[in-house]
Amino acid sequence: MSILKVARLGHPVLRQKCEAIKPEAIKGPEIQRLIRDMFETMAEYNGVGLAAPQVHQPVRLVIAGGDADEEGHPVYRVLINPEITVLSDDERLGMFEGCLSVPGLRGWVERPDAISVKAWNEKGQQIEFNLEGFAAVVMQHECDHLDGVLYVDRIEDMTRFAYDEEASRYLETAGEEEFEGEEE
Repeated sequence: MSILKVARLGHPVLRQKCEAIKPEAIKGPEIQRLIRDMFETMAEYNGVGLAAPQVHQPVRLVIAGGDADEEGHPVYRVLINPEITVLSDDERLGMFEGCLSVPGLRGWVERPDAISVKAWNEKGQQIEFNLEGFAAVVMQHECDHLDGVLYVDRIEDMTRFAYDEEASRYLETAGEEEFEGEEE
């Protein structure tokens, strides 16, 4: 396994629409190696998710966390060619998002609180499930990468975009009455 180089804001790979992975290629050595390397890279940088374009691979593959099992251990999902459907746009969750490709910065983003996801998993099986809350936000953030969208594109109030330290010190308590939800 290898720790891969993470593309940073400004690299063109982060702004392109990624290519679908053929289902018959999922169990092949190239995709399986990419999945293993992405897990190792995500762990190295303490990420809660990672999309293939972030490691210079413009294909529709993400790893997304944000959930826990019954014992409280983190759950990560490998999704290939994911499709997201918003279940209710009325319920939104706002939080300060960060990104391995935009290191050291955070911005307030509001996203739908509940989604349905259809994709292929790392075993080449089609899966479908629903997510709510933080896990839904993480999934949307990672899937945005597949279409060349970064969380900074979704910040509506640029006064709530700052370096990590300043965001936690000056911004994260601002507006808590208006917005409920977990923070990354």
